[in-house]
Amino acid sequence: MPHDAKSHNGPVLSLRDIAIAAGGKRLIAGLNLDLHSRELLSVCGPSGCGKSTLLRAIAGLIPAFGVVLLAGAEPQAIGWPVFRRRVVLVSQRPVLFDEKVRENLMRPFTYRHAPTQFPETAALALLERLGIESERWEQNALSLSIGQQQRVCLVRALLLRPDVLLLDEPSSALDEQSAAALEDTISRWVREEGGSAIVVSHDRSQVARWCDREADLRNFQPEKN
Repeated sequence: MPHDAKSHNGPVLSLRDIAIAAGGKRLIAGLNLDLHSRELLSVCGPSGCGKSTLLRAIAGLIPAFGVVLLAGAEPQAIGWPVFRRRVVLVSQRPVLFDEKVRENLMRPFTYRHAPTQFPETAALALLERLGIESERWEQNALSLSIGQQQRVCLVRALLLRPDVLLLDEPSSALDEQSAAALEDTISRWVREEGGSAIVVSHDRSQVARWCDREADLRNFQPEKN
C-alpha cells in the first residue's frame, strides 16, 4: 500500500466538509472529524440523523460531498479496491454468501488485490474467541443465527488487517457474554495491531465503557429553511 496509515503521523482517517443526503433529504452538513490510531470513536445522535449513512459514505458505498482522507490520501489516489480493504464496513445486517463459513472467510483472499494468503489459523482462533465453535467451519453461513453471522462478518473484516473498521451496531443481535467477547476482541485489535474504529451503537452503556470519545451528529445537521 502506498500510504501506510499505521505509521502516518497525522490522523488515520480525516473527514473534511462532509455533506450527505438520502432519499432527497439532507442529513449531514459541514462535518469535520479526525480518527486517530488506536482510537475507538462513537458516532451518536437520534434515530434517522444519518449515523449508518455516514459509515456507508466513508466506505464509498454511497455518494457524499466533501473529502475523505486515509493517512492524508484520497481514496482515488490510493485506489478504491485497496481503500476498501483498509477501511472496512461491518454492517448491522450481515452480508454473507450462500456458502460455508470457511468459504465466506476465504473469499476476500481470492480477489486480485488480495496481498496475502488466507490465514486459516488466525480465522479459527478469532472464531473461537468470539464464541463460535470450530464445528461451524463447514456449516453454511446463512444457516447460522443472525448473531453468529454478525461475528463471522467481523472475523472476515479483521482478517484483512484493516486500518479502520466501521462498525454499525456490532452487537445488536448478541447476548451479554457474546457482546463482551466482541468488545474485548476489538479492543485487543486496537491495542495490539494499532487499529481504529468508528462505532454506531444505541447501547449507551456499551459506548461509555468501550469507546474513547463521541461525535454527536446533531452538531452537523443542515440548517432548516
